[in-house]
Amino acid sequence: MLLLFFIVSLISFAGSVHPGPVNMAVVQMTLSQNRRAGLWLALGGSLPEIAYSALAAGGLMLIPTDSRWWVVLMYAPIPVLLGAGIASFRQKPVVLNQSTASGTSFPFWKGALLAATNPQLLPFWSAVWLYLSSHKLVPVGYAASQWVFALGTSAGAFALLMSVALLANWQRQRIVYYLNGRWINRLTGIAFIGMALWQAVLLLIN
Repeated sequence: MLLLFFIVSLISFAGSVHPGPVNMAVVQMTLSQNRRAGLWLALGGSLPEIAYSALAAGGLMLIPTDSRWWVVLMYAPIPVLLGAGIASFRQKPVVLNQSTASGTSFPFWKGALLAATNPQLLPFWSAVWLYLSSHKLVPVGYAASQWVFALGTSAGAFALLMSVALLANWQRQRIVYYLNGRWINRLTGIAFIGMALWQAVLLLIN
């Protein structure tokens, strides 16, 4: 269980590096208000991960392990991870606009709303759950696996968003430059495409 939590947290951390609306909102909030406001937004932005990942894992756990659907589902992570990787490569650097966050009074709820309206969370975490299950990294027969998985997704996202808030407060101009750089998009894309290719290789071998 501890290994599952660590692996999922690491995947969530790496996936959250991708410059998206929540990352930019954390930077904006920290720069326009203060570090505490940025951390509150980071907390709100990480909690919806629990709901989406628990829903993804819970729905897949209802499918019998001897069902033919599992054969089909083993291929499902490949297009999802490939799509996420290609989207990372194609995404343009985000331009930071500090004025958009200057009037926000409830950073926690802004972060929760931004993350909750992300349409990629459910298919992404479904793909990750299937990927880990196919590699025997999810303990079989334990209902708690679903919640360890869900908590790991939130912990990894919060760790990244908290780091962004602290770095934005410490290195105000430098962190903006790095978040807007294309190299983060490329590294994230390589990671997702690598996972998809490795899954395809294992399926071909087996």
